[in-house]
Amino acid sequence: MREALEKLLSMFESGNLPPAVARTMIRRQAGDERPSDKWSLGNRLLMYLAGTEDARGFRQWEEVGRHVKKGAKAFHILAPLTKTRKVKIQDPETGEEREEERPVIVGFRFIPVFRLEDTEGEPLPEVDYAPPELPPLFDVATRMGHQSQIRPR
Repeated sequence: MREALEKLLSMFESGNLPPAVARTMIRRQAGDERPSDKWSLGNRLLMYLAGTEDARGFRQWEEVGRHVKKGAKAFHILAPLTKTRKVKIQDPETGEEREEERPVIVGFRFIPVFRLEDTEGEPLPEVDYAPPELPPLFDVATRMGHQSQIRPR
């Protein structure tokens, strides 16, 4: 874990982030989602440091018709451990204090995940990054002679 954190820090310090990091900011279209799309930025960076753009748990790979190759090594992401605790809340309008049950993070645990490259089986659907509709002024840019690779679906 320490090695991964040191790699992350050096990437940020040098500004040398992999191109895949940019894709963390692009929202996928409905149906193209991966479990890692819901991960924190830190966990996604750990995934990129492991050399992949798609990682999932053992059972998650089975759900999409793939299985982890024998001898493949997992890498680990961090998941919060929460407990429901009673917390005192003060109403800003009335000043009245009341107790409310809320989830509180009490720690973290390691979750083993495997890279796409360490699995075999059914091919995954191709991800389409084209926007469902073109951005504003796209047609103006085209008329001015700027060519684009972007095509609407």
